[in-house]
Amino acid sequence: MSQQEQVAGRFQQSLPVLATLALGLWIAYESFTVEDPQPYLFPQLISIAMIGLSIAALFRAVRGKNRTGVGIPLDLLLRIAPGIAVMLAYVLVLAPQLGFYTGSAIGFLTLYSLYDPNPHLSVRTWITRITITAGFMLVIYLVFALALQVQTPRGLFL
Repeated sequence: MSQQEQVAGRFQQSLPVLATLALGLWIAYESFTVEDPQPYLFPQLISIAMIGLSIAALFRAVRGKNRTGVGIPLDLLLRIAPGIAVMLAYVLVLAPQLGFYTGSAIGFLTLYSLYDPNPHLSVRTWITRITITAGFMLVIYLVFALALQVQTPRGLFL
């Protein structure tokens, strides 16, 4: 690999890291410069993690320590495409229209059902899926509403 290709590769790997670093800095600025910082605890924690990890990734990219592959194989892309579609539906439709908790429960149950290898015609399997979804939503509620005191998006339902 020529010197020019190495520099181009480092530059190419640095761009997404710089974008993530800028996003982390913007979230930090927005969440730390409010009058009442208590509702912004979760964004503050996320922004600190984003900034720290972005700086570490930027050092690796600039030094040429990142290993790049050939991209995502088609069979892997086809396996993850339904999950990406569910996540997009969650962000664009479920959470804004139905509310954070209702949208999250529907999204989680859908993802779990898509990737669970157990039979879809078994009542016992569906009871397990619904029970695990309810437990997951309880943990999400405890973390976001009670521990972090995050104001979640409201919609038609919770």
